[in-house]
Amino acid sequence: MKFSHSLAITALLGGQTHGFQLSPSVTTKQSRSVSSLSASVAEGSVDTSLMQQQSPPSPPDMQAYSKGFKTVFNEISCSLSTPTEGELPADLIGTYYKSGPAMFSAGSLPPPKNSLVKPKQPPVPDGEDMSRMVLHPFEADGAVLAMTFHGYDNIEMGDDDADEAADIVDTKGKVTTRFRYVRTNAFNNERKKGKKLYTGMESTRSGGSAGNDLSLPFYRHHLLNGLNKLRKNTSNTRAVYFGKRLLTMWAGGLPYKLDSLALSTDGRSQLGGIIKREESAMSSSAVIDSKRNRILFYGIDEEANESTLNIYEFNSKFQPIKDNDGTVQLKLPGLALVYDFGVTENYCVFVQPQLKVNGMQYMLNKDPGKSATLESQSSLLHIVARPGNKDAGGMKTIEIPFDGIPEANLQIINAYETEDGVIIFDAIRSADNGGTKSNTEWPWASTLGDFQNMSSKKSLWRYEVNPKEGLISKDCISQDQLYFGVVNSSTSAQKHRYVYAAAGAMGEGIAPPQGITRFDTDTGAQESWFPESYEFCGEPMYAERRGDDSEDGGYILSTLFNGKDESSELVVLKASDVAAGPIARVPIGIAVPHGCHGCFAATDDANWTYEQIERRAKLADKMETRGSMWNEVKSDFSGLGLRFDDMEEYFGDLM
Repeated sequence: MKFSHSLAITALLGGQTHGFQLSPSVTTKQSRSVSSLSASVAEGSVDTSLMQQQSPPSPPDMQAYSKGFKTVFNEISCSLSTPTEGELPADLIGTYYKSGPAMFSAGSLPPPKNSLVKPKQPPVPDGEDMSRMVLHPFEADGAVLAMTFHGYDNIEMGDDDADEAADIVDTKGKVTTRFRYVRTNAFNNERKKGKKLYTGMESTRSGGSAGNDLSLPFYRHHLLNGLNKLRKNTSNTRAVYFGKRLLTMWAGGLPYKLDSLALSTDGRSQLGGIIKREESAMSSSAVIDSKRNRILFYGIDEEANESTLNIYEFNSKFQPIKDNDGTVQLKLPGLALVYDFGVTENYCVFVQPQLKVNGMQYMLNKDPGKSATLESQSSLLHIVARPGNKDAGGMKTIEIPFDGIPEANLQIINAYETEDGVIIFDAIRSADNGGTKSNTEWPWASTLGDFQNMSSKKSLWRYEVNPKEGLISKDCISQDQLYFGVVNSSTSAQKHRYVYAAAGAMGEGIAPPQGITRFDTDTGAQESWFPESYEFCGEPMYAERRGDDSEDGGYILSTLFNGKDESSELVVLKASDVAAGPIARVPIGIAVPHGCHGCFAATDDANWTYEQIERRAKLADKMETRGSMWNEVKSDFSGLGLRFDDMEEYFGDLM
C-alpha cells in the first residue's frame, strides 16, 4: 500500500554508502475532522466510502492548555472513582499506569512532620517564587498515576466469612485511583530544603528550540556522567509494569522501583545486580517481547569520541535470560544521544543522530546545549543481535537516507521482522520548525505562538530495512502533528496493523496533543476523535478486553486534562471505533499535568481488590509519616531488602 502524504525515500547502501534517490511523491486527499475517517489510496484516488465529511475541530484553547503545567500539591493515597458519563466495560480489568512531570515548583511537598530537616520555606503557588520554578516542564519531578479497573465480578465468600464480606467495598464498574510522587534522591533533597537545588540544565534550557522540545526534549540530561548535582534523575518519563515489578524511568539514570499497589518508592534499582555500577546511565525506554514474554532495556555510557551501549534482557520472572547472562555490550561511534529503540524477534534497533561535539565546551562543562550540535546529515541505524541470539552483540550499521531532516529524538512505536528478514518499524519523527525562541518562564505555552516556538513538527513514518542488501526505505504515513504512538501490547515486537496516537487539532500545523487518532497500516484508513477545545488528551494506551485476542477488540485509555475547570478524567474509547468518542469518563479527583508514557497491566497479578490497595496505601502513608524510607538508597530484585509488605506478594500462598 501507499500512505497518505507519502514521501518515499529509498537508498541502496553497500555497508555505509551515501547515495540515495527520491521516488515520485504520491498525492492523496485526506479528510480530517472531529470523529473523522480518512483513507490514503494510490496516485490521488480516494475511496469515498471510508470518509466522513464533518466540521474540523476547533483550534486549541492555549490558556486552558497552559494550566496543565501546575504543581500537584495533594497526592491521592487510595480513592474509589465512579464514571460520571457512560459505564465501564465489565471486561476491562487490570491496572493503568502513567508517568509524567508534576512538580514545577521545587520542594513543594513538605517532608514528614517528624523529619529532622525542616524546609525554611513552605510550599508556594507556582509562579510566586520564580527561583523555585523549573525552566522546562521536563525538569519537574515525576509522579505516577495508577487506576485499577475491577470489572464486575464479586469475590465469593462462604458463610463463615460473612463479617469479612460485610467490609468488602462494592467495586463493580468502578476504579481505584492513586497518585504519588516518585521519592527520588533529588526529590527528597529539595523537599527537605524547600528550594531548587539542581540547576545543571538551566543553561541548555535557555537556548533555542532544537533541543528543548516542549513535550520531550532532545537534550534530556547533563552530559557529566555518574551521580552528581548537575544530572538530576527526576524519574518522570515512563512507567512500566512487568513480572510483578513497577519501574519508573528517566534517560540518564537508574530506574526507580515502586510498590505496584501503593506507588510508594522503594529506591533506585540496578535490576537485580545486572547493572554493575550505581552511577550507570539507563534509557527511559523498555520494550516487551510479547511472543517470548520478555522485557528489554538499554543504557548508554556517553562519551565524546565513543559511547558504550549496554542491552539487558529479562525473562517473565524478571530474571536475566541464561544466554550471555542477558547482557550484550558494544561500542557506538561518537556521542550517542539515543532515547528509544525497537525490538524484533532477533534484533534491537537503534537510530543515532550524528552530532558535532565542541571539544573545549565538553571538557570544561559538559553542558549539552554548548557541547553538542545536531548535524544536518544522515543518521545511523544500528541493528544489534539480542542477548539471546546466537550472534549476540553483533552489529550492522547503515546510514539512513537523508531527506533534509535528521532522525533525532525519534519515538519508535513498534518493530518487527518479516519472513524474508526485512525489519519494519513505525516511528514519530521530530523536525525543528526553525524557531529560535525559548520560553523558560512558567507556564511556557499560554499562546499558540509560544507553543510552536518550543515545539518541533512531528509526523508518522514507516521504515523498511533489508539488512542483507543494505536497502532502506521510509514512507510518511501522516504529516499530522502526532505524539505518543502506541500499538496493542500483544503485538509488541510482532507484526502490527493498528497504530494509535495523540493528535493536534490543527492537522499538519503544530499544536499540542489533544485528540486520539487511529491508523490502519494495511488500508491507510485513519479515524480521529477530538474533545472540546479546552480539553487535552495524553498518550493513548491500549487495554485488552478479557477474552478477546483480536488486535483492535479492546479499549483505548487516556488521561484528559480539562483546562476550563482544571480537572482531569480518564476517558475510555473502543479501540475499533475511536471516532465514536469515549464510552466512559472517570474523574481522577485532581488535575493531573500533561504527562509522558505509561502502560496497562492486564495480567491477573495486577488485578488487586480495593481492600488490598487500601491496606498497602495506609501502610505506605504510615511508614512515611514515621520518616522511614524503604530501601532509601536502592532496591534490587534479588530478594535482598525485602520489605514487610512484600511478604504477601512473594509468600502469600504460605501465609
